[in-house]
Amino acid sequence: MIDFVGLLAAIDEGSLRAIIAAMEQLPDMLPALQAWIEHAARWECDRRLGFCYSLQGPMAALSPDELPDAVAACALITASFGGVRDRDVSAVMAFFEGLRKALVGEAQRPSAVLH
Repeated sequence: MIDFVGLLAAIDEGSLRAIIAAMEQLPDMLPALQAWIEHAARWECDRRLGFCYSLQGPMAALSPDELPDAVAACALITASFGGVRDRDVSAVMAFFEGLRKALVGEAQRPSAVLH
């Protein structure tokens, strides 16, 4: 089980805003995944402002048949931060790696039906 609350709490405000902006500007290649990532980042921003509502898990947005593409996208996103040297992006990388691990775990569940 991945602690998305802890992973999101470790991300600085500027990086959260950058994640939200990136999800809004990306073409809709994986709209459900992008929507969940944006939801998670906005949830953390709102939590910091004192708003309390449930953080939905990624499977609330994704269907089982989207899992393989979502896993691959998370791996690519994590790798894209590997070359950043001008600031610490380890918390952002940890979030996306945690998301990838959660999706891999979901795909490996016996009840997950992949098409």
